[in-house]
Amino acid sequence: MSDTAMAPLLPLLICCPEPPPQAAALRALGWELRTVSELTAPADAAALGLLWCQDCTAMAQLLHGERAFGLPVVVLSPPPRGPERQAVLARGAVQWLPTDVDAGVLGEALLWARDLAAQQQSRELAAQARLDERKWTERAKGLLMQARGIDEAAAFALLRNTAMQTQSKLPEVARGVVHTSELAEALERAGAQRMLSQRLVKLQALRQWPRLAPPERREAQALLDASAERVAANLARLGELLRHELAEELAAVSFAWAQLDAALASRQPDLARSDRAAQQLLESSEVLVARLSERAGQRPVGLLAQVTRLRLLSQRLAKEGLLAQVLPGHDGSGLVAGLDEFVRAYDEVRAAPLAGPALQPAFAAVDEAWLLLLRGLRVEQGDAVQRMHQGSERLLQALEALIQALQGSLQLILG
Repeated sequence: MSDTAMAPLLPLLICCPEPPPQAAALRALGWELRTVSELTAPADAAALGLLWCQDCTAMAQLLHGERAFGLPVVVLSPPPRGPERQAVLARGAVQWLPTDVDAGVLGEALLWARDLAAQQQSRELAAQARLDERKWTERAKGLLMQARGIDEAAAFALLRNTAMQTQSKLPEVARGVVHTSELAEALERAGAQRMLSQRLVKLQALRQWPRLAPPERREAQALLDASAERVAANLARLGELLRHELAEELAAVSFAWAQLDAALASRQPDLARSDRAAQQLLESSEVLVARLSERAGQRPVGLLAQVTRLRLLSQRLAKEGLLAQVLPGHDGSGLVAGLDEFVRAYDEVRAAPLAGPALQPAFAAVDEAWLLLLRGLRVEQGDAVQRMHQGSERLLQALEALIQALQGSLQLILG
């Protein structure tokens, strides 16, 4: 059986501007023809194009555009002149035949064009795959260089050794490094939204403390403004990292932030209103963190969610302490509960299988800052506000350093 008799192998033949004189014979050979006014690739089938020009005038009219055909094209026309030939080739033609060519020869030429186009596409895909592999490797090297403070050669050696040890291909390891780093960043930023919801209310409460000196009030306002800018920046970056995934969860976080932002911008600050809006931002951010944690599974990157939660707990604890001082009638039971919750969460993190030269000093700094916050919570009421604020800021800085150290650990990056 000849190739031309095997109809299932034949692509759709798109004829422009009308079928050629050989159309009936081509149909008898098994070709399906479709007439169009302009050659473009159809969405419903693999296709070849057949451009039939009775004379040079018709060819000039059909080639007036510059856009590529979008599919391999065989041209039936009088012999094209130099400029016409270049125009036909530039738009995607793969073969030229005279208008009076035999239908059988035309059928074989179309099959030749089909196979040639398939080979060209295969080579292009292979070249693109090699280019993508190099891009993944370059991105992974850059992430390792930044996280570990090493040069390009050391980063490449680390990728290569990991590939050998895991019996994986280097591009697979590189993609894993990039995806893990992006997931870690998304977890950190989503976790930061939880913390910032409480930090913003804490700072708003601090600004309303009557004994706060003017320079301290300005400093609190600057911290509040910076925290609000950080929320907005996190939302923008999360949109880039998630690439339209988890869109519903991210939209809920954005909506909650809009409510809190409006409460913070009110000319007559209402701490109770701000606290309610902050709770909504906290809850929506918790959902987003949970979805990202599901993606992390049991990999070390999943531990990042636990560590980022400590930031939230530290700021919520300080917020509850400050509200108890400046908001009459505020329920102070959250302060005691917050102390117990932070201790439990921190014990879980310390028991996790984390290792790395930068992690132990980071944990020591957290320990020291935690004790400072505890002392602030136990002093007399007159000094409690400033002590709680200072202790919570110190603890936040220590936790941020711990998160940065964890994000730079090979244990997390290489999974």
